[in-house]
Amino acid sequence: MAAKQPRKTNTQASKTRSGPPSALLSAVGKRIREVRQAKGFSQDKLAYSIPLDRAHIGMIENGKRAATIPTLVKIALALQCEVGEFFPPTRELALLANVEGTGA
Repeated sequence: MAAKQPRKTNTQASKTRSGPPSALLSAVGKRIREVRQAKGFSQDKLAYSIPLDRAHIGMIENGKRAATIPTLVKIALALQCEVGEFFPPTRELALLANVEGTGA
């Protein structure tokens, strides 16, 4: 009987998305890029101030990687803005995330 291969945990699995980025990740990444550029930060300067790899910042901005909440907070602190500035209005978010309102 062949030995069972250990299952990958979340920390071992690749966090890079294959295929086209989701509309939601692309929208958030675009807004992060817009805020970064408006504040006069290059990807290198932002990456150094967090610290995070510049390529990681690029993947977030291109919607190829989802930023964790702690990473979003670090980016917001470095850019001296609110985390909420990275997200489109709620109605647009619902469309991008393909969810309907809760009706509450």
